[in-house]
Amino acid sequence: MAKLNKIGIIGLGHVGSTLAYTLCLSGLARELVLIDTDEKKVHAESLELADTLQNLAHNVVLTENAYAALLDAELLVFCAGDIRVLETASDRLAELRVTSKVVRDVAPKIVSSGFDGLVISITNPCDVICQYLAEMIGFDKKKVIGSGTLIDSNRLKNRTGDTRSLVIGEHGESQLALNASEAAATAARLTGWEIYSAKQHTAFGIASSVTRIIRVLASGSDELLPVSTYDEKAGCYYAVPSSISLANGTETRVVPLLSDEEVANLRRSINTIKANYKTI
Repeated sequence: MAKLNKIGIIGLGHVGSTLAYTLCLSGLARELVLIDTDEKKVHAESLELADTLQNLAHNVVLTENAYAALLDAELLVFCAGDIRVLETASDRLAELRVTSKVVRDVAPKIVSSGFDGLVISITNPCDVICQYLAEMIGFDKKKVIGSGTLIDSNRLKNRTGDTRSLVIGEHGESQLALNASEAAATAARLTGWEIYSAKQHTAFGIASSVTRIIRVLASGSDELLPVSTYDEKAGCYYAVPSSISLANGTETRVVPLLSDEEVANLRRSINTIKANYKTI
């Protein structure tokens, strides 16, 4: 199985720690660099991951809170944030006030580390933060991708039972569902909130989605995934089926054949992302 030598994870909350656990189980990385402002949390997660690895046939080196260790990492996953913001709000944009500040705090540390690999951004609002992070670290936007609507597409397929179902546009309220009824699209769009209302977080679905993205990168597959990539013409990030590589990031973006109504809805989603970005 193809694997990466070193992956960094910034943010060890529910998503980051679940991703680290999933990557340990999968054996997709020889080393994980775990970074969070809560040093005790990082150490505790590292201890428990080490316990996990004793049950597996492979080993993963675990490095704690060392930005310098990112220098030779091939991939960096950015999932820092504070889910508690949603306790008093009901939309992903509410997170932007917090997560944009996190980007401003962390970006100089990423730059100082000398890291020059590929970045996957998960932090919400996904498309907006993906662009903001790319600009704050000064990377070519092809080398920063967002987890996008892969998780939303998975949720939609669960509702429709149709493997052709797909979500594009914003990872958020303005997303566009394809090959699905309006009822299924609405139910899928609200799935994250349904999970959050009971658990106060989501983690398994997004962590496994990002693991799938990493598996595609490690294998060199040309599989198209609905991840958030930069559209030069639109001037923003949004999700469409895209081929990606570890070396170059975004290789190709494929916009599906859309009806006039779907084109208008995608344009509305793009405009929503751009308007949200302007609030930073």
